[in-house]
Parts: sequence; structure tokens; C-alpha cells
Amino acid sequence: MTITRATDDYRPESHRVDHDSINVIESGKQLSDQSRVQLWKPFISPSIKALLEENKETNRSLGIIKPDPGSVRFKIKEAASSEKEDQQVAEMVYKQQMSFLEDPLKPLDPPKYSFHYEYNCDGHAHKHQIHDWEVQAAFINYKRRYKTEDKALEMMTQEYQQNIPGRNLHFIMGTMKAHPQTFIVIGLLRSGLDPQEIEKQQELF
Repeated sequence: MTITRATDDYRPESHRVDHDSINVIESGKQLSDQSRVQLWKPFISPSIKALLEENKETNRSLGIIKPDPGSVRFKIKEAASSEKEDQQVAEMVYKQQMSFLEDPLKPLDPPKYSFHYEYNCDGHAHKHQIHDWEVQAAFINYKRRYKTEDKALEMMTQEYQQNIPGRNLHFIMGTMKAHPQTFIVIGLLRSGLDPQEIEKQQELF
């Protein structure tokens, strides 16, 4: 795969990908949990505070953090009641998602709800809206499957409050070009393996 540094974005992780240069080496579905965790384990930061400090020093714009065990609380809001900055970010994410839709596919309706995590990281409390399109896609699929909005929201709570946090949940944190000093949740990682346990096993050998 060929990548080039983005000339209009000073964040160090910002690059443009030559899509024609992408070669599929192995399907992600075929990777073991350990192989997947090994891919993202080096990018785990000890806390949001540490990420912010690196951001000030090096403009770092991507990282992964683990919420403190047992601290995660999933919240649902009307999208219109979200913080103004979150609404702006959500609109940008929505427009990017829409760019992948081509005629004659029917455009998606703007999100009605916003989904949030309240949690502790390294003992400090945080609140973040989940700006990963996956969570909106999950709601759309649940509503299609269960026919009612109330049931879809009930299933969202079960999945994101009970199931996902129990699988070594980590947050992919990133900044946007328009907000280079503000970290938001742009993805959720989960695995049957705890990255710290893998590290302990490696130390034994």
C-alpha cells in the first residue's frame, strides 16, 4: 500500500492512501483475537491525560485508551440535545458517510439519537459521544429487525452497556482537522483477550 503525507493537514498521522495500491494479504475475519490485539496494542496510551500531553508536544491526533473496569455507562440522547461541538462533529461524520452512498441507494435520514459513554480512565471521569458510524448503523439495523424504536433502543443498551464492555473494550481516540486539540471517540475495539494479559504472557517467556 502506498501512502503520502497530507499537505493540507499538519497532524502527523494524516496521510492519503493510493487506493489502487491496496493489496489484501489476509482477511480480518481469519485473524485470531491475539493477532488482532497485537496490531493495535502498541498504540494504547495510559490515559486521556497522556494523549493530551502528547498532543501539545507533537500534535499527536490518534491513540487508544482503555476505560477503567466497571466504570462504563452507556447513555442515549436526542441528537438535538447534544453539545454544540458534538453536533458539528456528528454532522461532518454523517456527510462523510453519505459520500459512500451512490445512486440508486436511498440516502440515510440524519441521526435522531446520539450515543454516549460516561467512564473513568486512570481514575478521572470523562464523557464522550461515540462518533463511530458503527453505532448509528447498529441502531438502524436493530430498528429494522425489531420494528419499533423503543425495542431498538433497548437492544442498543443491552449491547453497548452489557455485552461490549465485557469484551475488553478500548476506545479509539482521534482529533479532527477542525478541532485538532480535542479528542473524540472515533471507534470501539473489543476482544476476547486483554492486551495486558498478552504482555504478561510474553514477559514469562
